[in-house]
Amino acid sequence: MVLRNSSVRDALAAPLPDEAGTRDAALIFLIALGLRGWMWAQTGTHVVRDATRYVAWCNELSAGTLFGSRALAYSGYWLPYCGWLKATGEWVHGWVGVQVVLSALACVLVYATGRHLAGRSAGIVAGVALALQWEVYRWVVRPQSEFMLTFALALALWRLAHYHTTPTTRNRLFALGSLGLVALVRPNGLPIVGAYLLYDLLPATSDRRLNLGFPAKVNLGIVGVLAAAIAYRLQFGWAKGSMLYHWREGIIVTPERVVYGYDPATASGVLDFFVANAEHVVAIAVLRGLWFFSPVMPGWSSGHTVRTVLTLTPLLILAALGVRAAIRREEWDLLALWATPLAAVVVTAMGIWVAGWRNFLGPAVVVYSLFAGYYVSLTEWPERVGALSPV
Repeated sequence: MVLRNSSVRDALAAPLPDEAGTRDAALIFLIALGLRGWMWAQTGTHVVRDATRYVAWCNELSAGTLFGSRALAYSGYWLPYCGWLKATGEWVHGWVGVQVVLSALACVLVYATGRHLAGRSAGIVAGVALALQWEVYRWVVRPQSEFMLTFALALALWRLAHYHTTPTTRNRLFALGSLGLVALVRPNGLPIVGAYLLYDLLPATSDRRLNLGFPAKVNLGIVGVLAAAIAYRLQFGWAKGSMLYHWREGIIVTPERVVYGYDPATASGVLDFFVANAEHVVAIAVLRGLWFFSPVMPGWSSGHTVRTVLTLTPLLILAALGVRAAIRREEWDLLALWATPLAAVVVTAMGIWVAGWRNFLGPAVVVYSLFAGYYVSLTEWPERVGALSPV
C-alpha cells in the first residue's frame, strides 16, 4: 500500500523532539499502570475459568495436549505462562504483575501508533482513551489470554504503521512477527490476521496491497491455512453440539435476556441448517453485530453499567466520528490499517456467540481509541490545549 500525502501526517515531516514523546509516553504509562494497579489491589488475582484450563494444559504438556485439543489456538499465551510457572515455582501473582505492566505498555503503543500516523494530539488522546477503559483493563487481574490479544493487536498496529511509512525488510519482519502473535494468543486473532492478508490477494500493481512480503498465490494459501485453523478450533465446539445450539436458540447476548425467538426448520447438518433458516440466521447475525457496539449489556450491575457508560460511550462516539472523517477525507490507508481488525472482530462476533464480550472488546477498543484520537486531531482542541502549554 502506498501512503499518499496527507495534512494529517505533517508530524512526519517535522518530528517532535524526543523529550516530548518520552514525556507523553511516560505520563500515559503511569496513568494506565496506576489504574491497573488499583484494580489489582482492589480485586486481587483471580484464577478462574480459562486460567484453570491453562494450568491443566501445563501439567499435561505433550504433543497430544497441544494438537489434540484447542490448546494450540491459545498457545501464544499459555505456553509462556506455563514457562513462567515452571521457572518461578508457580508464582501466579508475579505473572499477573507482568500482565499489568504489558497492559499499560499497550496504551503507550497505541499512543506511538496514533502519533506516528496522525500527529501528537491523536496519539495522546488514543493512549489516554485506552488507559481509561475500565471494561478492558479490569480483566488483567486474571491469568487469561483476553488481555494478551489486546496487547498483541496494539503491538501489531504499531509495527504495521512503521512498516508502511518505512517499508524496510526489518520493519516487515517485525510486522509479520507481531501478526503471528495476534494469531496465536486467541482464536479470534486468526480472522484479524486473515483480513490483513486479504489485501495482498490484490494484483501486484494495486496500491491497496499491504505488501507484507508474499505474492498473491502464497497469501491465498496462508489464508486457507488460517481458515483451517479456525475450523480446527470450532470443531471442538461442534463435537459437543454447541455450534448450532446458539443458532437454534437464537441467542444474541445471553440465553436468559436477549434472544431472537423463532422456530428453526429441521435440518440434517450444519450447512442444511443455515440454508433452511437463512433469513433467521441473517437476523441473528445482524442483531449480534448491533449489540456489539452497545456500551452496556443486560444483567450488569448498576456500578458496572455506570463505569462502562462513562468511559466507553464517549469513546464510541468519538471513534464513529473518526471513521466518518477518515472516509470523507479519503484516508484509505488509515482505514485499511485501523478499521480492518475492527471489521474482523465484528464479523467474528456476529458468527460466533461467546458468553460476555471481553473476548472481542479489547481489540475493538484499541481501534476505537486510534480513531477517536484521529478525530480530535482534526478539531481545534489540540491548538487550544497547546496554547495553554509551552510544549
